[in-house]
Amino acid sequence: MADEFTSVAVSRDAEGTAPFDEVRRLRATGLLPAAIPASLGGGGLDWPTIFETIRPLARVDAGLGHVVAYHFLQSWRIRLNEETARIEALQRRSAERHWFWGGAGNPRDATLELTPVDGGFTVRGRKFFATGAQVSDRIVASATRTDDDEKYAIVIDAHLPEVVHHDDWDNIGQRLSASGSVSFEDAFVPDEHVLGPSEQAGARYRPYASLSGLSFQLALAHLQVAIAEGALAVAADYVRNGTRPWGTSGVDRAVDDPYTRELTGRLASATRASDALVWRATDLFAAAEEKGWELGDDERGELSIELSAAKVETSRLALDVSSRVFDLTGARATASRYGFDRFWRNARTLTLHDPAVYKAREVGDRLLTGEFPEPSGYS
Repeated sequence: MADEFTSVAVSRDAEGTAPFDEVRRLRATGLLPAAIPASLGGGGLDWPTIFETIRPLARVDAGLGHVVAYHFLQSWRIRLNEETARIEALQRRSAERHWFWGGAGNPRDATLELTPVDGGFTVRGRKFFATGAQVSDRIVASATRTDDDEKYAIVIDAHLPEVVHHDDWDNIGQRLSASGSVSFEDAFVPDEHVLGPSEQAGARYRPYASLSGLSFQLALAHLQVAIAEGALAVAADYVRNGTRPWGTSGVDRAVDDPYTRELTGRLASATRASDALVWRATDLFAAAEEKGWELGDDERGELSIELSAAKVETSRLALDVSSRVFDLTGARATASRYGFDRFWRNARTLTLHDPAVYKAREVGDRLLTGEFPEPSGYS
């Protein structure tokens, strides 16, 4: 799929429409239940394998990689809630029907209301960043009950007529991530789709349940490395086949220019270093997830620090590489038909998800004070 998508990546980025066709093709591969346990009919794949699978798509287009990565995380993260029987029933059904999952759970946008009715609840409100919801079968969200102010994790049928997908994602980057807003106009949520209290911190905090926010940090770090890898790949191909050597370089081919070779080596080295940091964080995440409800605070804290460090470095990497590849390719490479700017636009959009400066502070605080970050939806 990644190889085939390469030929249309520039035109699809220009269109910026939600990836309905790409999701349809992905469904046909049988890969959608990969993160669901084998005992429930899924693939039972571990996280290193899942992220290794996502990377080729993300190198070609980080927006498409984004929506696919979030599908796997959303289909998995419902396990971090308390209603085990309901969760397993949902995952079994998802594996049978090859559901695609999206989310509407932005921690800074707590606007959904749950009203009790016979047989369940109705949900009302709007989420302004709902990656993948527009192309999904099921949406994972959190909402606050109107009768007791308790926050609950819920799963919503994305095809209900009371679920309105506004198709309003028009940002400069991540064009294929389907990250626009979604409204719920008294959409019905049956009791069996209410998965229990949903809090990343506070009195109900438990280390395992709080892995949700960390899992998305890990996905973003992978996407940012993939942007750098993708930008370097297209730049190297262009230098080999399209770039003319500078007039005073004394060489006949751009690939023989020592400055081009040195900059390529520096960017590639930085990418490899960030990649290693991300895979180390991935292994720590997989180990933490394996512990389940036995996960302790210190283990969770160390994972949080590792992910913060990865976020700092991969954010800088994605922005730097996606910009500096133009120093390799030259002025002609800025032509719109090449679409090389999509890597920087994706990086600039993605790295603003939450500020890397706050991640750097968390890593610094750990060294200076020995304290772990306070668990939240982002750390």
